[in-house]
Amino acid sequence: MKHIITSIVLAFSVYGYSQTEKGRDSIVETSINALDEIVITKKKVLYTQKSDRLVFNVENSIVSEGGTALDVLSRAPGVVVSQDGELSIRGQQGVGVMINGKLTQLSQKELANYLKSTTSSNIKQIEVITNPSSKYDATGKAGIINIVLKKTNAGGLKGTVFTNYGRGRKNRTNSGVNLSYNKDKFGVYGNYSYTFRGEEERKEFDQIQYTDNTRQTISTKNHQTSVTDEPLTSNNFKIGTTYEVSPKTNLEVYVDAKLGRYENIANGKNTLLNALDQVQFDAFTYNDSKEKWNDYTYGFSGVHKFNTEGKNMSFDFEYETSKFRSNQFQSAKNTNPTAVAVNDRRGFIPSQLRVFTGKIDFVNPLKEKQSIEWGVKASVKNNDNPSVYEYYDNNQWIVDVNSTNHFEYKEQIYAAYANYKYQLENFNIQGGLRTEYTAINILQKTLNEEHKDDYLKWFPSVSLKYELSSDHSLHASYSKRINRPSQFDLNPFRFYDDSFNYSQGNPNLVPEITHSTEIGYAWKSAFMASLYFSKTKDVFTEVYDYNPANNTTVTSQINVAKSYNYGANITNTAEIYKWWSVNTLFNIFENRFMGNVVNTDKIDPIVTLNLSVQNSFTITESWKAEANAQYQSKSNLGIYERDAFFDFSIGISKQVLAKKGNIKLNITDIFNTNNFHINSVIAQTSINKRYDLDNRIATIAFTYRI
Repeated sequence: MKHIITSIVLAFSVYGYSQTEKGRDSIVETSINALDEIVITKKKVLYTQKSDRLVFNVENSIVSEGGTALDVLSRAPGVVVSQDGELSIRGQQGVGVMINGKLTQLSQKELANYLKSTTSSNIKQIEVITNPSSKYDATGKAGIINIVLKKTNAGGLKGTVFTNYGRGRKNRTNSGVNLSYNKDKFGVYGNYSYTFRGEEERKEFDQIQYTDNTRQTISTKNHQTSVTDEPLTSNNFKIGTTYEVSPKTNLEVYVDAKLGRYENIANGKNTLLNALDQVQFDAFTYNDSKEKWNDYTYGFSGVHKFNTEGKNMSFDFEYETSKFRSNQFQSAKNTNPTAVAVNDRRGFIPSQLRVFTGKIDFVNPLKEKQSIEWGVKASVKNNDNPSVYEYYDNNQWIVDVNSTNHFEYKEQIYAAYANYKYQLENFNIQGGLRTEYTAINILQKTLNEEHKDDYLKWFPSVSLKYELSSDHSLHASYSKRINRPSQFDLNPFRFYDDSFNYSQGNPNLVPEITHSTEIGYAWKSAFMASLYFSKTKDVFTEVYDYNPANNTTVTSQINVAKSYNYGANITNTAEIYKWWSVNTLFNIFENRFMGNVVNTDKIDPIVTLNLSVQNSFTITESWKAEANAQYQSKSNLGIYERDAFFDFSIGISKQVLAKKGNIKLNITDIFNTNNFHINSVIAQTSINKRYDLDNRIATIAFTYRI
């Protein structure tokens, strides 16, 4: 299998991909309009390389149809998704996620659930912005991913309906409708989607405990296995209205709702051996986590154009209220009835989030070819988390005081920015400065403890582009960014994954600060190359601690002194024949961590290669096909090393019903090689985790344009 995979990757990597703003053809569908004797051909590209971002046009991808937003993100150039839904760009974790240009306020787990419940049929584009200007929030040390949802602005009644069915180890389906009606000054729009995602994962967890840090003598070995059943159901809808108050003023009001439930049922085994390989503990395990959420966002936005050409003001106000509830049950039954019993556990973990955000942005032309953007933003967040954990002992449920806690987190962020643009004949410059004041109030009501913190940070950014000629150009950029710890990262109480593994927040975490630079070169529309470098101070790193006395492992995060991320990125495009286009993205990078991590002063760096190849085939005017491959070599995620992985997916589409309908069939991860395997050796402990993910999915999808 390895030889087959290597051959496929090498065969595809002969060719390559990139798309600049000048618009060279890429993976496409073609539409032709005849005007007398003139034929205008418009091709829909899969990737567009703009001056500050790489755009993945999801609606033009056959392979992406019928999946979820998280599935699509895993195939976006330079983006990697971990087993628990955490995103990274160019090997760096800490990514800000925006939906239609608005930063999400959800936790990592809540965001992963939302992305799993958002159908790819509603996504128009994914924008990967590695060095955002000062106009954007400074959050996200690796950059920002902006998910652009579909919205119709044409007059009259327009829209699409879609449905699809997929099968991996479990059934998957989603259906929905997008409608809009515009007449004169008034418009109304709405969308609804229903998603059911069945999923089964198979996990193995091996841990070796040594007698000391030299790791010469084994103390214990622990082997855990489990098979999970993870059904997810969601109902998402959004309704809104637009009104043209005057030719220069437009207003919009909308309600966005996300309702869902998710269950994780895991049956497994946990075996503990001593140094002589004698069984010390052997138990069947059962874990059941039921989650429900409902999230409502109410928004009011508008745009006003002033009399001066190019001068305008826009505003956006949102109020979000979200309720999340998780009920957990964990059990371990020892196969030896005389051995020490493990208490059953249960947890009740409600959470209520309330967020208000408001921003106002201005664009002011100065002299010819000069302009300045400026604006202000406020974000006020409150998260109330009264969690209760209990264990079963002597025929009664007893509150676990080490885990039960009423945790309230309040965060206020106030920002202002100014961004200057100047365009000469062949030289463009953009420079800006953003300032953000953050105030945090953490209240541990159970312990009656309060912690407050506030800080003011400045975030400069600059980008340059120089046209050497009509075919050659150079660009450079710099930005400073921040990655703040979430309320769950700061909560010191325990969150149990099962009877033997739990995570614990660290209230002493401080934000990560990143300085990022990039320089690049472009030739025509066919080739782009860039070198990038970033330095992060107080970088977050996950650590673990094993207690052999009760066979439990606790995971938490600490700040490491600093880390470096550097690499090279190359994109190229090639049209082999009129019916075959091949697009390739090549990225090579290394992460280097420096600082004390659990009795070690370094984490060995790894040079990582990422190769993404997209093939497009035009069989006939109505038949299209894709064959896409992605490979990434071994990489490091803090103290963990991730094994290499490979993904090969194919798809075919057919236009029907006078080209208003489209039927697509795709199979993702055909070889079932896109898995998540990580290992770590730190101090007295060695850990190896293997996740056999449910990624090989066959999907048939139908879309109809109204």
